[in-house]
Amino acid sequence: GTRLWPWSRAGSPKQFLPMFDGESCVQTTCERFVGVGLVGAGDVYVSVGRAHEALVREHMPQLAPEQIIVEPAKMDTAAAVGLETVAVAGDAPDVIIASLGSDHCVEKPAEFVRALRAAEAFLAARPEYLLAIACEPTRVETNYGHIRKGEELARCEGMPVHRAAEFLEKPDPTTARRYTESGEYLWNANFFVWRAGTLMAQFDEFEPEMHALFIEMLAARGTEGFRAAIDEIYPRLKKIAIDYAVLEPAALKGRLAVLPVAMGWSDIGSWSTLTDAIPPDDDGNLLVGPVKTKETTNTTVYVANPNRKVVAVIGLDGLAVVDTEDALLICRKELSGQVKQMVDELGKDPESRDLV
Repeated sequence: GTRLWPWSRAGSPKQFLPMFDGESCVQTTCERFVGVGLVGAGDVYVSVGRAHEALVREHMPQLAPEQIIVEPAKMDTAAAVGLETVAVAGDAPDVIIASLGSDHCVEKPAEFVRALRAAEAFLAARPEYLLAIACEPTRVETNYGHIRKGEELARCEGMPVHRAAEFLEKPDPTTARRYTESGEYLWNANFFVWRAGTLMAQFDEFEPEMHALFIEMLAARGTEGFRAAIDEIYPRLKKIAIDYAVLEPAALKGRLAVLPVAMGWSDIGSWSTLTDAIPPDDDGNLLVGPVKTKETTNTTVYVANPNRKVVAVIGLDGLAVVDTEDALLICRKELSGQVKQMVDELGKDPESRDLV
């Protein structure tokens, strides 16, 4: 969540910020599925880096210890997905796992839940597929990966499931416009559903060295030494995204399905997209905290500074102003994607490293 700096920090990333009526993203995500009976509370697992294990316990005290999967090193998403598969399914290949990011906004959660039910029904009939739940685009977007729809494979819960013809990285502006105007492409929301055995078979084919290490972990599952085994084996895994390790090659082999959903999704990835999660006022302004405005439009002012009595802005348009106790950000919203680069620079400077 570095693009939401200075509100989001390394010690308190955006998944744990009170975005939704005082609830964090992880709390909202869990309730989205448990509250409607899609799964029981015991069927929810949280995969998290060691630095944030305590935050998970604070935000989700209902979880049993075995429901928190701790990644002992930062190794990218392929390693994390493999670890969660070993921890959740063990050697039961028919277990269906939904691997879902928690740092998103979903305006139509009922559609998301419906899509998950459809995914489960599809995989019950077609277990050889991996499945991505992807979003119908609502604008030209260069910050999301895209998936091109192929032929329709089935209809489940009244929803179409397509073969994924291409699994693509973030496009440049011209390509993104072409994707959107064609109607053939979806946003990759990083929501995936698969049978454990099918996923592991892809690792075995495309990343056999990683697969061998997952099998080592599996041998220790159910023993008192499981966490120690994870601590020793996990840092030896290849540092690669699940997209490159499995999903792109699986798509080329015709083994990836995609389920399009119009669910009002946003990854809340920057100060320019925060209004996807928190509606602005009639002037397009998102104002949080003690803020006064005059002749100001399309501007986000977020005050998370207990010492600030008021932030007053006059005559602004299209800006983000973020005031915290130890940092102030002012930028054009159209350039808010560059906040990540600013944070990287601050992190390299010994005098400002503790601010990130």
